[in-house]
Amino acid sequence: MTAFRPGPGEESPEDILGHACALVRLCGQDAAVAVVLLALVLVGTVTRLAAGLPGVAALALLPVLAGAFAVSAGYVVRSRLTLVAVLGEVRGRTGAPVDPGVPWTPFASSTALDERVRDVELRRLLSAAHRCGELSWQAVAWAVTSAVLFLFWTLAAAMAGG
Repeated sequence: MTAFRPGPGEESPEDILGHACALVRLCGQDAAVAVVLLALVLVGTVTRLAAGLPGVAALALLPVLAGAFAVSAGYVVRSRLTLVAVLGEVRGRTGAPVDPGVPWTPFASSTALDERVRDVELRRLLSAAHRCGELSWQAVAWAVTSAVLFLFWTLAAAMAGG
């Protein structure tokens, strides 16, 4: 990993931090969308099962629906855990209270971070933000898949007369 070196076309540390913060915000929004879709699927499935057992075809589709649901929920959790772990590591290495909603300035700290350390930590933070963004996007994709599977499952249950 190399430290930030100013040059033509290079991003400043503030730009890198801004990019990382934007990715973290998008990650949170994607995770929220996935959680809402998963909540709707869960409530719909439980409601449908409470009304009575569906037919054989619908019961055969239920494990597929549950699998897609579990994958999406797993991605949401992994995204959050990855972000929390990286922020904890950055805090441990720098002593700065890092919060994705608050820029890098360490509050109540009398010493500024060494530029080389700051740049390495910013690159790590940006890398983690990209990883969290990918995980949260996959969570949304699997949540949408779960919603579509839920619709097919509901149709199969209705066609079986259950």
